[in-house]
Amino acid sequence: MFSHRAAASQDFNEIAKFPQDARELFFMYPKGVYPLTADQLEKAASTRIRPTVVLHGDHVAGYCNIIEVIEDSSWLGNFIVNPSYRGMGAGKYLIEAMKEVAKSELQVNRFRLLCHSTNTDALLFYTKLGFKPFDSNIQTDNEGKPIVGIKMEVTL
Repeated sequence: MFSHRAAASQDFNEIAKFPQDARELFFMYPKGVYPLTADQLEKAASTRIRPTVVLHGDHVAGYCNIIEVIEDSSWLGNFIVNPSYRGMGAGKYLIEAMKEVAKSELQVNRFRLLCHSTNTDALLFYTKLGFKPFDSNIQTDNEGKPIVGIKMEVTL
């Protein structure tokens, strides 16, 4: 049903439409400016590892990348699913694909991410996929309010 490939320049116009509001953009890309543009995304992707899209036929159903590798861990970044494909397995497929990249290509033992405490849907999603909290820090959201950044990981 789903497949994945490296993100291409032409994908970023479509991906930029995925965040439905400034808050959703903050969850996906805290440094992004709403409304998100293809240029913002492509610039961020140029500094990341394996920018990847999940496809349903010819349609981009999701996007993410790996921010960095630190010791034996890789960090997921810019994860977002096309609103038309939420709840249909695209997100799970994309996470599993990136875990395989982390394990096989990057040869790390842990796959990590940071999820904001106000993003309950994402916390539930990542927990269902086996991610466990291992640390937290206080951050500021896109409205200047304090929130908790919850660092989560899964062993590969």
